Order: sequence, then structure tokens, then C-alpha cells
Amino acid sequence: MTSKTVELSFPAQSRYLVLARLSVAGVAPVAGLNAEELADLKLAITEACANVVRHAYPEGAPGDVHLRMLVEDGCVSIEVTDTGRGMSEPPRLAWDPEALDEQGMGLTIVQSVVDELEIDSPPTGGTVVRFRKLLSVA
Repeated sequence: MTSKTVELSFPAQSRYLVLARLSVAGVAPVAGLNAEELADLKLAITEACANVVRHAYPEGAPGDVHLRMLVEDGCVSIEVTDTGRGMSEPPRLAWDPEALDEQGMGLTIVQSVVDELEIDSPPTGGTVVRFRKLLSVA
């Protein structure tokens, strides 16, 4: 199979998160995703895009979420980017259940359902979250 790319940009508002979920559902037949892989990617994409909505732009400021999906032999690669304020410190990827705090769990959830996760916040601003899901052999 040759690689296939889908790109989508939408306003950083929670009401548009369904578009991200629908886009991966639309890619599922092309990628050959099974039900579990599709559920994992829907969850990961929703969490990554929701982080942009919650954290990237100041309250009420306009901004966009950029989603890029690449389907290749044996994997789906996802990139979620924004041009917001970036991260002042590296994200915490280990959730402390003793803290009883759900804040900050989004990227931990992404990490738990994908095979590779990389987060970059360049000095010029914005954040890039990249992850890959290796597909099972049918």
C-alpha cells in the first residue's frame, strides 16, 4: 500500500472536536483499522485536540487545531499542531492517582493507547504532538 495523507484544520473550540473523531473513522477502512485500533485512535486524537482547545490559546483568542494523518504500511501516524503559546515546561506523562486530579491526564491517556508519542514546543511558539499506532496484521 502507498502512503495516504489526510489533513484537517478547524477552530480551537470544543464543538469541533467531533470532526477530528469523524476524520479518523473515515480513514479506518483505508488504513485497515480493527475496532480496537479505531477506538484507541479516536481517543488519542480527541485528547490531543482537546489539549489544544483547553491550553493553546488565551481565553477567547482565535486559533486553530491542525490535524494530519498519514496512513502507511502497518501504521497510522498522527500530528496535532497549534500556533498557540506553547508549553513552558515539558508535559507530565505520568499521572499520580493519589492527586485525585484529572487535569493533565490527556497526554498520559494518549501515551497509553499509542505505540510512540513525541511532544515538541518550539521556541517560536505552538505545540506539536506526534504519535503512531502500529496496526495488527489481519
